[in-house]
Amino acid sequence: MNILQIAHRLPWPPVDGGNKGVLGFVEAYGQHPDVDHHAFVCMCRFEDERWIAEWKPEPSHVTVEVIDARNSIPRFIANTLFSREPFNMVKYNRESFAAKVEKEISTCTPDVVHFDGLHTAAYAPLVARTAPRALRVLRCHNAEYMILERLAESEANPIKRELIALQARRVKRYEAAMLDHFDLILAITDTDAERFRAINPNCSDRIIVVPAGTKLPRALPPAPTQSGDAVRLIHIAAMDWLPNQGGLRWLRDEVLPLLDAAGLNYHLDVIGKNMPAEFNQMANQRVTVHGFVDDLQPLVDAAHIAVVPLKVGSGMRVKILDYWAMGVPMVATRVAAEGLADGAEPVVALADEPAEFAETVRRLAANPAERQALRQAGFAKVTAGYGWTGLTDQLVKRYTSMLTSRSGRATIAA
Repeated sequence: MNILQIAHRLPWPPVDGGNKGVLGFVEAYGQHPDVDHHAFVCMCRFEDERWIAEWKPEPSHVTVEVIDARNSIPRFIANTLFSREPFNMVKYNRESFAAKVEKEISTCTPDVVHFDGLHTAAYAPLVARTAPRALRVLRCHNAEYMILERLAESEANPIKRELIALQARRVKRYEAAMLDHFDLILAITDTDAERFRAINPNCSDRIIVVPAGTKLPRALPPAPTQSGDAVRLIHIAAMDWLPNQGGLRWLRDEVLPLLDAAGLNYHLDVIGKNMPAEFNQMANQRVTVHGFVDDLQPLVDAAHIAVVPLKVGSGMRVKILDYWAMGVPMVATRVAAEGLADGAEPVVALADEPAEFAETVRRLAANPAERQALRQAGFAKVTAGYGWTGLTDQLVKRYTSMLTSRSGRATIAA
């Protein structure tokens, strides 16, 4: 089996869920015994170009197209006034990238073309024309329209709210239409699968749920020691994503003052690439703002509790899988834990309101036994069904079955 994977982002460094989700399949496809050849064609934002030389993927063949995909105000205004297409999708439609995809198809003759995210869906007609026998598979990292709808609902400025809502409506129409171009649609959660069925009932029988994965250690890592009543908190997120900015802003403005007022002895490490300047001002004796960190392990090893304060989102938070695998118990909002934890099993401490979130952090800080129970339950869950190797193996078997069935129908028709 030959697989061509297409993405709108360079999956390096693997410091956020989007990058890890793409990279997981790059590595798993490339190492799968039934995949004879895996090629990867991706865009790379010009500000991330420095990472190209550092990424050494094996054994995949990689082609990279560097583009300027910034959300400039003139581009956004032009799109709003003169287009009916969603801005955050059409800005990835590039003739130069299409040429690279077409060249790769002529070189490897793919049996399967894996599209990573709605941002690449516009290239499906090209693939249908140049590789008509190949399965077209769309992996949906999120229900993209839902993120924008939630952003609009949370926006206080009425002008911004209406502009975001306009883009949400455009993305919803676009997402519904694009689902018709694929033989198989990989939703990341049951919730997202139902959202796709609701906006396009015709795709129902082509949707399956394939969650994100993570690298699994052999055993649960040891818990960090605790000096007295001091507790270390950790927040890791890609800070160029608006929902992550909103979540950290909520934590800063609504939750941390409650922890301070309660006299909790804590230290918070704030980590993430492309950290906006406003968050650097959080730094004080209780908060360290690191920005991008080359080696997360020392900070993760020292963390007693992770905080995931996301208020807007869809899909699945890979960071929760990572925390489970790394043995870090966490407090998260229900939006953050969507598709992974609903409170029915003790794998994440859930809290949505500031007082509830702060009190849950305080409770875990004072209760090492509860933290240990969360660590063990989370590790058991992630190792039972979220390893990249097992997820990819199930998917490749489905591709084989679909290709065999398609070949049989072609023989009968002939």
